Amino acid sequence: MAKIVANYFPDEKLMESTIRNHMKQANTIRLALYENKILGFSIASKYKMMTPFYYRPVNVSYQRMLYLDPYFLYRDIGIQLLVLTMKDLFGWFWPIKRMVVFCRTQNPVVAKLMNMFNVAYPQYDQALPEDIRNFAETLLPVLGAESLDEKFRLIGTLKTFSGMDYTDTWNKYVHSRDNEFEKLILNSAFEQKDRRVINTGAFVLMIAYAKPLNFIRYIF
Repeated sequence: MAKIVANYFPDEKLMESTIRNHMKQANTIRLALYENKILGFSIASKYKMMTPFYYRPVNVSYQRMLYLDPYFLYRDIGIQLLVLTMKDLFGWFWPIKRMVVFCRTQNPVVAKLMNMFNVAYPQYDQALPEDIRNFAETLLPVLGAESLDEKFRLIGTLKTFSGMDYTDTWNKYVHSRDNEFEKLILNSAFEQKDRRVINTGAFVLMIAYAKPLNFIRYIF
């Protein structure tokens, strides 16, 4: 698992420690396997809480970690892992339930997956509603962040990698096409300087909401 994450953050010892910490606090851990090789994994926790999306407490999932082998990044393994994770957390009939998901990411593929929900924040070059920002602030202790800036970056989450040249990793593994999801990540988790992609040293917080029956197509 640490070797997979090290493709994105090249410090395997640190990644192993981080993964173990998330595993200790998780409600479910799922691995994607092929011929005894781990292709990806999902670690998640569940809560019930008030959110800006509904007037009563709803099911909430914190997708602690979701990483895929870079060579399988653009296949449907991520969706399969999310489906199994949701089933673990909320039962077989999770697609008919109302739910909120939040996660930390620097990956445009994850940002795209979050857009499977009815609404997802943030979006590229769009202002955030004040109630969403206020809700996000309440999640900081769970996310292990010091603060949240105007670009929805979780300050204090990736200090070790601040300023790192990410160009080769971005071009080799992450970049697929110039879409809104890549623009979002390139203008928050990263910045471009002299045609180089530089890590800003912070995860981006993604929050999404699904109404009941939004995922009925995934019931089986």
